[in-house]
Amino acid sequence: MSRSLNPVVLFALVVATGAVACGDVPVDDERNDQRLFPARGVIRGTVTYVGPRPCSRDGHIVGNANVLVFDRRNPPPPVGIATAAQNFVSVPGDVLFANEPRSIGPSLYCPPSTPSITASAPFTIAPLEGASYHLSAFYDRRGRFWPTFKFRNLPEAGDVAGGYVDLEDAAKNAANPSYQPVFRPVDVGTPQPNTGTIPDFKIDKSGYVADNVPVTLGSIVPFTRPYFNARNAETGEGAETIGNALTSPANPTGDPLAVPILAMTQDAQILAVPSAPTAATLTAYQKSFLALKLAWGVAGSEAETATDPSYPFDLQLPPVPPSGNGGLLVFGRGGSIAENPAVPDLWPQVAFVKLADDPLRRGDPQSLVVQGTPEESVITGKPVGPIVIIQGITLLDDSLARTIAGPVPKSPSTAALRDHVTVLVKPAALCFDPRRVDVGGLLVTPHFTGISADSNETGQKPLFDKAALEKVPMVREIKQGCLPKGRYAITLVYPTGQAWTVPNEMGGCAPSEGSVVTKGDGSSCSAKPRPVLLSQGARAVLEIVEPREANRGVCDDNPVPDPCTKL
Repeated sequence: MSRSLNPVVLFALVVATGAVACGDVPVDDERNDQRLFPARGVIRGTVTYVGPRPCSRDGHIVGNANVLVFDRRNPPPPVGIATAAQNFVSVPGDVLFANEPRSIGPSLYCPPSTPSITASAPFTIAPLEGASYHLSAFYDRRGRFWPTFKFRNLPEAGDVAGGYVDLEDAAKNAANPSYQPVFRPVDVGTPQPNTGTIPDFKIDKSGYVADNVPVTLGSIVPFTRPYFNARNAETGEGAETIGNALTSPANPTGDPLAVPILAMTQDAQILAVPSAPTAATLTAYQKSFLALKLAWGVAGSEAETATDPSYPFDLQLPPVPPSGNGGLLVFGRGGSIAENPAVPDLWPQVAFVKLADDPLRRGDPQSLVVQGTPEESVITGKPVGPIVIIQGITLLDDSLARTIAGPVPKSPSTAALRDHVTVLVKPAALCFDPRRVDVGGLLVTPHFTGISADSNETGQKPLFDKAALEKVPMVREIKQGCLPKGRYAITLVYPTGQAWTVPNEMGGCAPSEGSVVTKGDGSSCSAKPRPVLLSQGARAVLEIVEPREANRGVCDDNPVPDPCTKL
């Protein structure tokens, strides 16, 4: 009977054999196989904090300095459309503020905000693919950053924001409420030629380190994220209302929790801008759009749960009507919307982003996965598709005529606070290849012309200024075609980069939590009970549906272009 060798004896024999004939023993170490373990990149640097003293409890500093890495080809809103960082690192407060005194009590203690202090610590982010990146960052003073959850992954009021930015340019624009920082590039790898605006980068077998990158945190975020709950502007129905079952290609079973808050046909038609606008013709023009009312915060019955610190939500929701830093801030972005120079461009920016096609919501019951992301292929088992975005027009006080007439608040001041905002949905979609967002997208719209909103004008008129739209940096080409069918999440964005998206995790249950159970006193998850806020759930979407039977010829003649359906 054979006997196995003691591991210590075996190790000694291997070492002895190697000493006798080290040149003759082949080493098959798959860790050196670049096909299995290709070399990666690293970004190293220092994060410097300039701001109020940190909060503490139980002998520890609360919060972290979070450094997020985004591909420069697709930065996050408001300058790009990225839904997640490529990678990130969190520098713990105990490390960043190693010499700072702290409270040993169980309650959160936050010192006075003045005078400010300076602290710094090193950071390292890895692994990274070869690319050109930009680094944004913030210090979450309440220690609430949770990168995998949409409702906890961005700065809140009181956090200290920054990044690897042009500090001189930021200082020059300190008084500009719509200013967006100029992020300096961090190149990881050796540049390679391509046809885009940003080169490809290659990492050789020795890897690549981008060193001595300075990240600065020094801008206190003055207001809350743009929390909202969606309501149909015509019916007033909210996403928390479980209405009658409505089947559609994206909801074939008629699940009442998935009935869209707003549905728009692929061939949606609007009126043309009147040549001589009046209050009446502008009202007619506005009514030719579908609209959503985005109300501040969550539904009224959910507010107590949303702000209860014993639950994971703990939203910063001052009371309504808005006071202090609460409410939605509606103010000018500077300039006008691209297709109509008479209409001011307003914050918050509104976008409808196509979700992955999962009609039965088996892989994505919470309706969170965006088309064009790696997660899409995981839940659908199909190749990743294009990123598709429909933009909205933000109105002041529910009125296009009022928006044009003004005055529009110029800054996020008390005068800019509103308890809701009305958004018109543009019948046009931008379709991007997620691998090359920097080269721009295909703008597709079902109609180039329409009748005027002024009944005294006859004939067909252009619906938009094509030449002006072609100058928009993110528009590569304009083509007539019907809109891509499916469900679209709703996102509001401020110039600070703060955003709020519905649906989010608060509005549904993950597979491990079971299904949503609705009772008289609210909704919860069946397997792992916790509150569910239906106003933030799977109903809070725009759905693009098939044309009405009488209008099917529009999409037969002008089908959805291939770049909007596949890569």
